[in-house]
Amino acid sequence: MNDICNDTLDTLEVLAECWQAAKTAEAEAREQRVAIEEQIIALTGVKEEGSQTHKVGERKVKVTGKLTRKLLPEEWERVAKSIPEALHPVQYKASLDLKGLRYLEANEPETYSLVCQAIETKPAKPAVEVV
Repeated sequence: MNDICNDTLDTLEVLAECWQAAKTAEAEAREQRVAIEEQIIALTGVKEEGSQTHKVGERKVKVTGKLTRKLLPEEWERVAKSIPEALHPVQYKASLDLKGLRYLEANEPETYSLVCQAIETKPAKPAVEVV
């Protein structure tokens, strides 16, 4: 990385340049790691789902195959009637409608106050973008 980034970072312009240099290095390192992972998989193979561990000298290399599954609600509603309820592999969970919450905050303060008793709010990591 640039030597100036190792010194005191005291101006926004310098910080922005250092941020961009770090972001570029991060992307290059990720590309290199992914290429190495592809070579490892080419040598070891990969299960469709599950892991394999390979002993290599003093290290172990674990390759894990994964499947992503997504419920298709309309299709599930169609087939669910044919499956005993005790065998349904589907769970419905409550989730927050952020747009609705913001509406309540702006337009229905009493209702918003009640709803907030059931919502945990904490700060998220701030986003920084340098363009």
